Amino acid sequence: MLGSTARLNAVWLIVALSHPDIALTQAPFTFEFNPGAGTSVRLIIESQGEMVLVGVPDLPDSSVAQLFSLGSITRRATPIGGGNFDLNVRYDSLRTRYRLRGGTWREGQLASDSAFEATFTADRHMRLSVPTSAEDLASVDRMRSGTGAPHFVLPADPVDVGGPWRSEITLPFAAQIPGDSAALVTATLTGPAVGILDSLVVRGADTLAYLSVRGQFLPTTVTSTLELGGGPATAELWGEFVGSLIWSTGWSAFVSVVLTARVNQRFEAAMGSGVEDARITVIVTTRVRVRP
Repeated sequence: MLGSTARLNAVWLIVALSHPDIALTQAPFTFEFNPGAGTSVRLIIESQGEMVLVGVPDLPDSSVAQLFSLGSITRRATPIGGGNFDLNVRYDSLRTRYRLRGGTWREGQLASDSAFEATFTADRHMRLSVPTSAEDLASVDRMRSGTGAPHFVLPADPVDVGGPWRSEITLPFAAQIPGDSAALVTATLTGPAVGILDSLVVRGADTLAYLSVRGQFLPTTVTSTLELGGGPATAELWGEFVGSLIWSTGWSAFVSVVLTARVNQRFEAAMGSGVEDARITVIVTTRVRVRP
């Protein structure tokens, strides 16, 4: 029987023979963020998952909450010299649904007049600077409390087909209990990502790079809104992820992302009682696609 890699190569060979305008290549590939001036990309982001809550006040142990969100982001790039770009990121829409399993869905929606945006500086490897204006920083905080698209830094060196692919991931993350107006935790998760460049497909002026990726989120500690021991609890977050990506040179963007993440959260009473704690585990799958 053919192995998975052999089967994949056979499928691509059939596709290439059926479509003369599509070709496979084995040459080393250089990832580079180089959009044209004023290039806009609209991303559709869909997330669906569950979280298990243990030790959370007013909820039975091992309660399971279900979550779903659907959002739209527009990203516009403007060259500013030196291989850098102003990258304006705007949330156009966001719908969320939460419920305890078997309960009633609680729905939320970004009002049409409250879309928010922030401008970052990005280099050719898609390393992002932190915005400096107060308005942009406020928008970034709001983005953390909504649906976040995973962001990957592009590797600096050419990558061989079948060879390792090393990157860094940033993922905005929020955990919310159905019925509460505020998220328990908002954080930006980061960590190293490693994977394989599975194949390259050339379609005229566009080249598609198919990648598989996995990695871990580095531990981070934030203050939560969960009340334990008479005050807000601190939360430690860590986890892991696995996914698949498609990079397009024509779009100068990841045109498809499927990422499944497991995020562990441990809450401790801020007053140091040493007795009260809570744990939440979130498993969520996020899908990102370009909308032409």
